[in-house]
Amino acid sequence: MNASLYTDALKHIAAPGWLADVRHEALDRFLAAGLPDRRQEAWRYTSLDRLEQATLHPPEAETSQAVCPDVTAYPGHVLLFQNGQLACHGTYLSNQFAGTLRQWGDTQIVHENLGRVAGNGALADLNLALWQDGARVYVPAGERLGMPIFAVYGAAGAEALLHPRTLAVVESGAEAVLVEHYLGQTDQPYWQNAVSEIVLAEGARLDHIMVVAEGPAATHTSLTAVRLGRNSEYHALHIGLGGLLARHDIIATLDGADAGIRIDAVDLADGNRHADLHLRVNHRAPRSQSRVTYRGLADDRARAIFDGHVVVEHGAHLTDARQDCKGLLLSRQAEIDAMPRLEIYADDVKCGHGASVGQPDQDALFYLRSRGLDEAAARQLLLEGFANEALGLLDDVHLHDWLMPGLQAALSRRSGQEARP
Repeated sequence: MNASLYTDALKHIAAPGWLADVRHEALDRFLAAGLPDRRQEAWRYTSLDRLEQATLHPPEAETSQAVCPDVTAYPGHVLLFQNGQLACHGTYLSNQFAGTLRQWGDTQIVHENLGRVAGNGALADLNLALWQDGARVYVPAGERLGMPIFAVYGAAGAEALLHPRTLAVVESGAEAVLVEHYLGQTDQPYWQNAVSEIVLAEGARLDHIMVVAEGPAATHTSLTAVRLGRNSEYHALHIGLGGLLARHDIIATLDGADAGIRIDAVDLADGNRHADLHLRVNHRAPRSQSRVTYRGLADDRARAIFDGHVVVEHGAHLTDARQDCKGLLLSRQAEIDAMPRLEIYADDVKCGHGASVGQPDQDALFYLRSRGLDEAAARQLLLEGFANEALGLLDDVHLHDWLMPGLQAALSRRSGQEARP
């Protein structure tokens, strides 16, 4: 591992005193641990060796001025970061609700929560050491934001090393919608290593969508860490569309009684893409509920992985936890690994999981073609129906029209032929 790459990067990041100490301690932990590798159980299906061989560097100043995405395409308040720097700030909401970590870094909300939810994993430590900016969302008690907040993280620099960070704190009884969009604007290799920390107080609700649309040679690693208070609700949707290698870890901890989460995911992998979604749900209080729905599609020589680990800890009685995992193979060379797991230490619980992987239903395709659809249209309808089983949140937050055209276009590229050798 090229330790000087990371130590030199930290030297060029200004920070207040308390945060400078946090950054140096985090970098020391990362350098001691190194990048995750396949010797670790959680990483045995995913290798980051390409990062050891890449010539990475912090983004250059001029690449931060690259052409930005059209912010009018986002139906809400936009915080757009280009190569780690704020490029566009929406005006619909006050900075009190949706600002940047650089602007609000020396405030009590950031002091109390930054780094407290994500823990001390190697990649989380690296992000904590080297993040330059990111979205800071704060919703005061009882406030219900009337529009979604979009945190857009664009990457345009070849071989850039990017560490976007998002912090969202939703106070008691408050509600918000947050969308993270990771957007590749170059065909060259780069690495986005993102961390999102989310804290929900008693009775709070957050709907959270994460779209990974990185460039075709990009490496994307991300951690979403969520802590739920009593009677709070968290509904997340992960959509994986891009990146040569994409690994997303979700860690949700239900600390309060009667808390509930729903995590839905759709991963579309083709070419030589590697898409890995790891989920851990920790039930720590009575009467908590979790629902997980995963739909993976793999074409060509791609590989999709789902590892869902639900833990019901001592005292989390009357927990209700379910996982539904399905994969669709569109090529004989594609691979999907589905591994839902349960670990139960409490009594009187309702827990279950199911997993299946197969090819498109030929009887269903025959039926659709018998109704006048050509083969491509029939397969497109079948693939959309499969993915739609995990896309209910789009309708709930009125973002179906924003996201579905891109998702349908991605599916249409996979609907032209039967499973291929």
